[in-house]
Amino acid sequence: METPSTSMTQTAGARRRNRLLVVAAVVLAALGLWALMDLALGIDLRSPASFGEYGTTSKVGPANVAIVSAIAALAAWGLLAALERLTPRARRVWLVIAVLVLVGSLGGPLSGSGLTTANRMELVGFHLLVGAVLIPLLYRTSPKRPASPRRARDQLPRTEQTGTRGTAR
Repeated sequence: METPSTSMTQTAGARRRNRLLVVAAVVLAALGLWALMDLALGIDLRSPASFGEYGTTSKVGPANVAIVSAIAALAAWGLLAALERLTPRARRVWLVIAVLVLVGSLGGPLSGSGLTTANRMELVGFHLLVGAVLIPLLYRTSPKRPASPRRARDQLPRTEQTGTRGTAR
C-alpha cells in the first residue's frame, strides 16, 4: 500500500504548530548569534546610521534581535499562508520571493554609514543566518501540490482488495 508524503497529509493544526516552531527556531538562532558576538567575543553590535541623525549608529541588543527576527519570520509565514490560498504553486512562488527578500535585506547592513567592517559583516551574518533557518524550514511546512489532476490521482492510495485507486469494482 502506498502512503502519501508527510507534507500532503499534514493537518492545519500540525502545520500551524510546525510554523510556530520555525518562528521560535529563527528567534533562538538569531539570539544565539547575538550572544556569541556580544557576550563571548565582545563585539558591540550597531545598526547603520540610515535613519535619524546623520552619522550616529544605534546599539542593537537582544530585544532588537528577537523582535526583528520574529517579525521577519511571521511576515514570511503570513505571505506563505496567503500564497497557499491563492495559487497551487505557493511553495515555489514563496521560495523565489523569500530568496529575493533575503538578498534585498542585505542592502541595509551594506549601505548605511558609521559602521565598522566587522559590524557590517556581523549584520550580514544575522541576515544570512535568519534566512538559512527560516527559508528551508518554512518551505518544508507547505504542502506539496500536484502539478496536474493526473498526478493527484496517481498519489491516491491503492485499495488492497482490488488494486485500483480509491474505488472498488
